[in-house]
Amino acid sequence: MREIRKIDDGAAADGNGSAEPSRDAGMAARVLDLAGLATVVISSLDGKIEADKRGAAMLGLRKMATGRQLLRLLSPALGPVVIRAIRQALTGAPVTIAVSGNTAKGAVLHADAGLSLSIRDGAPALFVTLIDRTEEREEIAYLNQTVEHLWYTVELNPQLPWVADNEHGVTRVTERYLKMVGLEEDQALGFLGWMNVLHPEDLPRMQATVGTAMLNGSAGDVRCRFKVADGSYRWMRSRAFPRRDDEGNIVRWYGYTEDIHDLVLTEIETRWAAEHDPLTGLPNRALFNQRLDDLTSRAAEGLGRLGLVMLDLDHFKDVNDILGHHAGDRLLTEFAKVLRETITVEATVARLGGDEFAILLPGIEGTEAIQALIEDLFTNLKKPLRLNGREFDCRASAGSAIFPIHATNASELFKHADIALYEAKNAGRGRYMSFEPSMRSKMQRRVAMINIGREAVENKRLLPYYQPQIAMQTGEVIGFEALLRRRDRSGQICLPGTIAEAFNDFEVAEAIGINMLDMVIADMIDWRSRGLDWGKVSINASAAEFRNRDFIHRLIDHTDSAGIPRDRLVIEVTEGVFVGRSAPMASDMITELKQAGFGISLDDFGTGYASLTHLREIPVDALKIDRSFIQDLFGTTGKDSSPIVSAIIKLGQGLGKTVVAEGIETERQAEFLRAHGCSAGQGYLFGRPAPKTAIDELLAGKRRTA
Repeated sequence: MREIRKIDDGAAADGNGSAEPSRDAGMAARVLDLAGLATVVISSLDGKIEADKRGAAMLGLRKMATGRQLLRLLSPALGPVVIRAIRQALTGAPVTIAVSGNTAKGAVLHADAGLSLSIRDGAPALFVTLIDRTEEREEIAYLNQTVEHLWYTVELNPQLPWVADNEHGVTRVTERYLKMVGLEEDQALGFLGWMNVLHPEDLPRMQATVGTAMLNGSAGDVRCRFKVADGSYRWMRSRAFPRRDDEGNIVRWYGYTEDIHDLVLTEIETRWAAEHDPLTGLPNRALFNQRLDDLTSRAAEGLGRLGLVMLDLDHFKDVNDILGHHAGDRLLTEFAKVLRETITVEATVARLGGDEFAILLPGIEGTEAIQALIEDLFTNLKKPLRLNGREFDCRASAGSAIFPIHATNASELFKHADIALYEAKNAGRGRYMSFEPSMRSKMQRRVAMINIGREAVENKRLLPYYQPQIAMQTGEVIGFEALLRRRDRSGQICLPGTIAEAFNDFEVAEAIGINMLDMVIADMIDWRSRGLDWGKVSINASAAEFRNRDFIHRLIDHTDSAGIPRDRLVIEVTEGVFVGRSAPMASDMITELKQAGFGISLDDFGTGYASLTHLREIPVDALKIDRSFIQDLFGTTGKDSSPIVSAIIKLGQGLGKTVVAEGIETERQAEFLRAHGCSAGQGYLFGRPAPKTAIDELLAGKRRTA
C-alpha cells in the first residue's frame, strides 16, 4: 500500500516510479474503513478497476468494470471538472472534488472523491477515495428547496411581512415594503417608522390598535392608509401576532402589511350604493334611519336639539302621469339639486322614496330657524323647470318637528314631522307647518276614518242609498243618485262624513268605489229582472279613482258584463277632479268615458274653480247646482243666491247642458227653479235617500213624486 503513504504525506513519486516505503497494509485498510472511505484504483481507462468491498457496494458493481465505464456513471456536466482533477492528481498534487451521478444499478449517488497518484506494477495509476454524501446532500437539497420556497412565498406574496419586539419596535421589513413606501431601512424601523407613511387621519386608529395589542398581548388588525413612493395614499391592512416562550412571555411580534386598496374602494362603492339613492345621490331611507337614531341619541345625551323636516313634491304623480317617468326623474333630480344648494348648514338631506324627502338638522335652535331655511328653499323653487318642452313649477310642502320639544324619541320625531307635512298639504300645498299637539289628534281621527273605511269594505258594511231625481216641469222620477252609507257594528246607518278621510286615501277610496259599483250594478240587474224602469243612476267618483285608468275599464267591464246600457250610468265628478294639476289626465278620462257612452255630471257646480273654457272643453252632460245656493235662495240665510242660481241655469241652457238642482226642501224653492227653466232636481221635498227596498216600492208604484 505504498500509494496510501503517498496520499498521507503528499510526496510525489520519483522519476523511476519509486516511492517511500508504505506502512502496514492492514493498518491502512482499517483506517480507511473506520473513516468510511471506499477506494478505487484506476490503472487505465480501458483496464479493469480495482475496488474494495465498500467501493464495489457504493458503485453498485456486480463485476469489475473498466475505468471508462466508471467515468460514464458520472453526470455529463461534471466532465470538464473531473478531467482537470485527474490531470492534477496525476501530476502528484492530490485533489478532492464533489461528484454526482448514478451507480451501476441506476441509483442516485453523491460523493466526495479524493484523487491522488498511485503506482501499479511500475506504472502510474489513479487512486480514488470515495465518501458517500448522498443522504447528506439530498437533505441539503431539500433544505435549499424549502428555503427557496419560503423565499418565493415571501417575495411573490402580496403580504409584506415584518418582525418586531417590545424593546426595539419593528426590527425587520422586506425590500419590497421599502420600495413600495419609498423609505430607507432606518426610516422604516423602530416604534415610529410607520408614522412616516401613515395618513394623519388614521393615526388615532393605529395608535389604539397597537396600544391594545401590546397591553393585552393579543393579535392586532387594523385598516389604514399608507403613503406610497409616488406620494399617493393606499389602503393597507396591517396584522400582528405575538410569539411567546415556554413561560408565556412575548419574545417577538410577527405581522404583515397587505395592500387592500382596490378591495376597500369596492367596499366603499358598495356601501355607498346601499346607503344612497341612485337617482339623486342623496342618502336613502336606510342611511337616514340610521342617522336619525344616532343623532337623536346624541342630542339626548348632550341635552341638544335635533330638527327634522319632511318634504313632498306637490302633484308629483301628475308629472309622471302627464309627462312620463323620465320627466318625473328629472324633476326629482332638480329638486335634490336645489336642496343641496339651499341647505348649507350641517344637515343630512335624504330621499326616503318616491317624492318624499327629509332633512335632519342637528343643533337646530328652534322653529324660527327651520322656517327661515324652508322659506329660502321655497324661494329657490320658484324658478320654473322645462320638462319635455314645457315649463313646470316645482313646488313642495314641508312639515317639521324638533327633538325633544315635539318628541321624546326618534320614532315619535319622524311621526310628528310627517303629521305636520300632512297638515301642510291638506291646507293647500306649497306650505310649511311646524308640528303642534292638536295635529296629532287630527291625524288620529284621520287614521281612524281610513281604518273604518277599510274595515267597512272588508266586512261588507257599505251599502247604497238612492235619492230620486225628478223632472222639474212634470214631477216624474227620471233617475236616482246612489249615495254611500255605512252600517256600523251596532247596525246603525252612518253618513259618508264618518269616513271622509278614507276618500283621500288612494287604496281605500278605490276599494270603496269598486264595492259601491258592484252593489249598484247588482241593484240594476234586479230591477231589470222585475221589469222596473229606474231611469238613470248617478254614482260619485272620487279624485283617487281618476288617478288610475283602471277606473274606465272597470266601468265598462261591469256594465257590459251585466248587460246594462252604458248610458244608464252617470258618473258624477266634482270640479276639483279636473281643475287641478291632474286636469289633463282627468279630462282625457272624462272624454273617454263620454265616448264610451256613459253620462257625465259636474257635481257641486259653483263652489269650485271651473271656468267657461273648462265647461266648453270637457264633455259633461249635466251641471248640478250645489245645495248651498238653493238654501240661500230668497236670502233666508242672509245671502240671496237667486241671481247666481238663475245665471247658472241660463249658462247650462246656453251650453246645452241639463241643469240639476240639489237640496230642494221647499215648494217655494221648487217654484223658483221651475220658473227659471231648471231641468231636474233632487232633495228632501221629493224624497230622502233610501235603501233599495224603499226604491223597489217607489218604482213599482207611481213614477210621479211631486
